[in-house]
Amino acid sequence: MKLYAQQGYGEGEKIFQGLHEGIINGAILSPRDLKPDVAAAKIAKYKAANPEADLLIDPQFYATFAGSSEMARVGKLPEWSHFTSERKSELEITANVEAILHRTLEQIISLPVTSVITPNIYISRSFDSREAVIAKNFIRQARSVYQRFGDNRPLFVTLAVCREALLERGDFEEFLNDITMLAEPPEGFYVLIGSRGTEVRTDIFHADVIAGWMLMNHSLSINGFQIINGFSDLLTPFLLAAGGTAGASGWFANLRTFSLDRFQPTQGMARQPILRYLSAALLNRVTFTEKDALSGMVPEVLNGLPHDVDYDPEPDRTSEALQAWEALQRLNNTLGAGDIEENMTGCNLEISRAEALYSEIAGLGFGLDRKSGSDHLEPLREGIHVFKKMTGLD
Repeated sequence: MKLYAQQGYGEGEKIFQGLHEGIINGAILSPRDLKPDVAAAKIAKYKAANPEADLLIDPQFYATFAGSSEMARVGKLPEWSHFTSERKSELEITANVEAILHRTLEQIISLPVTSVITPNIYISRSFDSREAVIAKNFIRQARSVYQRFGDNRPLFVTLAVCREALLERGDFEEFLNDITMLAEPPEGFYVLIGSRGTEVRTDIFHADVIAGWMLMNHSLSINGFQIINGFSDLLTPFLLAAGGTAGASGWFANLRTFSLDRFQPTQGMARQPILRYLSAALLNRVTFTEKDALSGMVPEVLNGLPHDVDYDPEPDRTSEALQAWEALQRLNNTLGAGDIEENMTGCNLEISRAEALYSEIAGLGFGLDRKSGSDHLEPLREGIHVFKKMTGLD
């Protein structure tokens, strides 16, 4: 059960420290936030912190259409030779897809990554769409182009798709069937499920979206693929329980939820988010002041893990990230240790435990911040129920 850091702006020493302490198992680097001429040195630093770390680069080619706007927030992406702005019509030509794959792979394999992620576009509406056809072609061509380089590192292909596409079950299952029957398959998939915005929590915490994302992990895993779930954050333990290999999370909202909004222009200055504490028992984050108050009234909300001490009196941003990763790893190890049926039983037990604690907190008359509340639990439970029906486990 692996957890990676989703690298991005504001990194500081968070990833280095997380790797050094063994809290995280690796990192997925962001070209948007990293100059190509310093990438090798950063990877070497990570390896010095933990020689066994899994280190990958997300090509972020899914931002290609957003990148055509002068106002797009693509950061350092244009400095990477593989990144270009393309029109959909150009990507319907297989030779162009092969050229994009070739130049991306050429740049990434020149770096000391442990596995290679190939580029792809973002499926923004449906699996029954022009975009899905293009995305499938990127997936089909990936292995043959990679073989030209004679590289033997594991190959992961990007599958970036909007959450709405998971709701059209027939098209979704047909697409899944197609990519599990590839003539030249990769070792696995780098899966991104897109929200309409990084603050729209109900986009991802929706029963059918959760069930679909879990089904994707289950279906791909039983067909022999590894699955790395990007930006999966609090859903990571549930995705790994369904068969996933790894999940990833960062320290800001746009590193915990995948959305192309990250590349869109913004108005005004962003505010620093409130410091929070990830309670494994609540399956949620609470503010650090709520954590202090609850620790005396409902001590079960505390994890009892090493980085709890950083919250006395107030953590810095590095400690906040380390504490969250630490809690996620505990949940990963708790929920993903058995077979699929045992894991689903464990997931439901953890949700029941969280519901009981939230009821106890409510009974004390303690009011929680909106984001700290229990709204995520019902879609989680229903999502597991739908997933079990889809897979014949129920």
